[in-house]
Amino acid sequence: MKKIALSLLLFFIATATFAQSIDSIFKSVKYRNIGPFRGGRSVAASGVVGDPMTYYMGNTGGGVWKTEDGGQLWENISDGYFKTSSVGAIAVSESNTNIVYVGMGEHAPRGVMTSYGDGVYKSTDAGKTWIHMGLKATQHISRIVIHPTNPNILFVAAQGALYGPNKERGIFKSIDGGSNWTKVLYVNNLTGASELSMDFNNPLVMYAAMWEHQRKPWKVISGGIGSGLYKTTDGGKNWNKIHEGLPKEKGKMAIAVSRSNSDKVYALVESDSDKELGGLFVSDNAGENWTKVSSDHSLVQRAWYYIELFIDPNDEEKIYILNASAQRSIDGGNTWSTITGTHGDHHDLWINPSNSKNMIIANDGGAAVSYNYAKSWSPQNRMATAQFYRVNTDNLFPYNIYGGQQDNSSIKISSLALGSRGINEQNWSASAGGESAFLAFDPDNPRYVLGGSYLGTIEILDTKAKASTQIMSAPIQYLGRDSKDMKYRYNWNAPIIWSQHEENTYYHGAQLLLRTRDNGNNWEEVSPDLSNNEKEKQGKGGGPYTNEAVGAENYGTLAYVVESPHEKGFIWTATDDGVLHLTKDGGEIWNNVTPKGLPETLINSIEVSPHDKATAYIATTRFKFNDYTPAIYKTTNYGKSWTNISSGIPTGAYTRVVREDSTRKNLLFAGTELGMYISWNGGKQWHSFQLNLPIVPITDLKISHGDMSIATMGRSFWVLDDLGLIRQFEGTDTSFSLLQPEDAVIGNWGSQLNSNSNSFLGTDDSQGVNPANGVVFYYYLPTVIKDVALTLLIKDKDGNLVRAISSKKDPNYLRYPGGPSPEPILSNKVGLNRFVWNMRYTSIPGMPTAYIEGSFKGHKAMPNTYSGTLQQDDKSSEVSFKILSNPLYTVTKEEYEETHNFRTKTEVNITDMHLRVNTLKKVQSQIALILKDLSKEEKYSKVEAEGKTIIEKLKSWDEDMVQRKSKAYDDVENFPNKFTAEYIFLISQNDSGLPKVNQASKDRLVELDKQWKVLKTISDQLLNIDIPKYNKLLWDTGIGALKTK
Repeated sequence: MKKIALSLLLFFIATATFAQSIDSIFKSVKYRNIGPFRGGRSVAASGVVGDPMTYYMGNTGGGVWKTEDGGQLWENISDGYFKTSSVGAIAVSESNTNIVYVGMGEHAPRGVMTSYGDGVYKSTDAGKTWIHMGLKATQHISRIVIHPTNPNILFVAAQGALYGPNKERGIFKSIDGGSNWTKVLYVNNLTGASELSMDFNNPLVMYAAMWEHQRKPWKVISGGIGSGLYKTTDGGKNWNKIHEGLPKEKGKMAIAVSRSNSDKVYALVESDSDKELGGLFVSDNAGENWTKVSSDHSLVQRAWYYIELFIDPNDEEKIYILNASAQRSIDGGNTWSTITGTHGDHHDLWINPSNSKNMIIANDGGAAVSYNYAKSWSPQNRMATAQFYRVNTDNLFPYNIYGGQQDNSSIKISSLALGSRGINEQNWSASAGGESAFLAFDPDNPRYVLGGSYLGTIEILDTKAKASTQIMSAPIQYLGRDSKDMKYRYNWNAPIIWSQHEENTYYHGAQLLLRTRDNGNNWEEVSPDLSNNEKEKQGKGGGPYTNEAVGAENYGTLAYVVESPHEKGFIWTATDDGVLHLTKDGGEIWNNVTPKGLPETLINSIEVSPHDKATAYIATTRFKFNDYTPAIYKTTNYGKSWTNISSGIPTGAYTRVVREDSTRKNLLFAGTELGMYISWNGGKQWHSFQLNLPIVPITDLKISHGDMSIATMGRSFWVLDDLGLIRQFEGTDTSFSLLQPEDAVIGNWGSQLNSNSNSFLGTDDSQGVNPANGVVFYYYLPTVIKDVALTLLIKDKDGNLVRAISSKKDPNYLRYPGGPSPEPILSNKVGLNRFVWNMRYTSIPGMPTAYIEGSFKGHKAMPNTYSGTLQQDDKSSEVSFKILSNPLYTVTKEEYEETHNFRTKTEVNITDMHLRVNTLKKVQSQIALILKDLSKEEKYSKVEAEGKTIIEKLKSWDEDMVQRKSKAYDDVENFPNKFTAEYIFLISQNDSGLPKVNQASKDRLVELDKQWKVLKTISDQLLNIDIPKYNKLLWDTGIGALKTK
């Protein structure tokens, strides 16, 4: 055979140049979603008239989801169709419920993390497929309203760009199902539509709330001369202001017209909070004038984030207002009660017009369905839509992933659920700090975890005691303060890091760097203000009518801090206003190493190269300046000079994080607003590396344990297990190759990734996905040879065959209840192929068609060195790899060997038994057929007599060996088990996760082997004496011999 030496395996791909799609090359490689399954923020939800079990939910980063069982299970239906992932509005046509419109770009615009959208998508098959319908430049859409009887007529309320002026905002109308659009209401380039309500009794009548607003990195502006309420009576051709009775100062507003009484209209108005001018207003004459109903602060607080108003479609006096809490009034807004039972921070509500007790609510925990007037709700832990800011990992086995979930607790979640098929709530727990937490700890001993939250709060959690201590450096209440008046000015996502070089030392970033050397008992300042410290950008966080001072608008703060892994005292810091510093002496002297000409920007991450102490990377973004250009920079001289290395990442995919592989120099990964990118040449050129990862903002990456952990803003955590493969890619031509697999740990867990289906999307509907349990082989085939089998031979260190896997199906395989599974098949297609060897030896053959309670699987290979050889025709490729012992197992080398020897012996024996049973059963059937058709002539009398004798012997032996009456699962309870069932039961009892053989099993094997010795002797007599003798008789009489092979 022609051999291909792969001593230092590089991944060469025939005809695979960088001009090809990297995603197509690595199609068989999968990211996996590990969860957690608890909902993230949603600002849009809708039910379906006439179908009370079906609902749609739009997530701010997670796309569109659908449930058809009232919220028990949710499925994403936008993946593969949408180009962005933040949903602002969903509308389902009442006259044709197959038609669904989705408006992109969340409409509750948080300062820390708000993703833009790309217009409107439409489905005509209830969400199975989607097409883009334009309005791409609107960026944020708050509402879509569909004509009640004509789904081709619809209106879009577009808020427009959040971080700057644009003209693509206001009210848009289509009369051809979204193919063409007309802007029918426009105020100015800072004013968009925050709400739109149609009179379903007269669809020509509509009410619009226009909102002048803008976010700056240091302030949210909510209100101005552009804000107002408008009405049209001619389907949007003309609009009139309806301000009589409303305050002059107007911020964000919501408006809704009653479906049961067209004259009743409610408006929720943000106005001057100092003068208490805002509140709930009502009109009893279709908006001609307004009367204030309530000034309750809970209805209009934090207006830019909420201001959501809904009327019961069947009762004009029953209204709902969504804010941090959800509230209901049954008397037109005079009194209020709080709705409980779901997550908080509410943004949308749909009430079934056919049954007001049925509704769906959207909030910062996802969506929830109620059928009983909001007394109880469907669970919100059924979708992996959590939003995470950062990611960290420890060095335990399995390793854990840490991060702070938006509007939830921080979390520690296992990367692998031992003893289980998936990662669920048993495998994760709350960690230190809160929603915006950086989490810091000694990765080798993560008992104590430091975690923060907004405005500088920080705690140290003792994970063993499950209790924490507050260790804030200056315990000052900062809520409501101007940031210039704060002693320490913290970023919402203030960095906290563990020192790699000093025991019990941690750093916490404000506008300067704080250090503790005693786990937070004492803090010291180790830097001056490291930001631009522009006082004019440190005033009130909100205006002109409502202040915002929770910390998200704090500016001129440290956004990232990292120690050099190479050199003690080398610390890099970056700010949200574009300043980069480096100290080489632990904070005594700080050098400004900001790239020359770098505009005001958020420097969101710093990566010190694992391979070169002078090389570092920064990921920057100006999305808060309405600039979506990616910008990654690299220095090779401690920041003296920088190079922009963003080529290949498109505008729109602005960059939040860059990481360099810990093993292969210049292999870079970038997390962007629109997904993952990769570079094999130090950033000179980038390529999309999305694979099966959904379109979602990526906020952070962590490379450890040969894996890459991924934090997303809307789809929870994901992990890429196959960095060992990615490290081998070169992009040059070669041929037939078996690539170097990663070493595998012996263990007990299940995974969908054990299979080799390209259709698997890497996620489950209810729990996180485990890594594959086995040795994952990748191999490249330049051509397909259909007629010649492709074979993978796995051998132990001594060259003994462990398993042979083929691309050809076994033509003799018979599927029957209680029998063995078919042997796995190698894929045989051009390009990169994947196969997971489950680390088991060859399977045991069955005995058709007897049902046996037990496993036919071969035993698991023990920790050692193995080889794999891929063969086809005259080509061969070989690799060496290891199966590693499980660090949690207390199994000795001697116990592994004893288990291996026990299973090897018993599997050889049971295989011999089953083969003998099958052979003799075939002989029995042949003799019975001969006797059935045998002539009654005298010369055949001996054939008949001896045939009947042998059949009786065969039947007797077969009945001792196997219970033929067992044909189904519960038959094993009804009929006595025979010898092979007893033997295979013993084998199965020693297929434990912890491979040990107890004394009882050894004793039982001695008993069974004694019985087998007797039974085997009988079969030898039959095979070697009785049957050959009878064969001679058959031959002599001219009948012909029996087939025994």
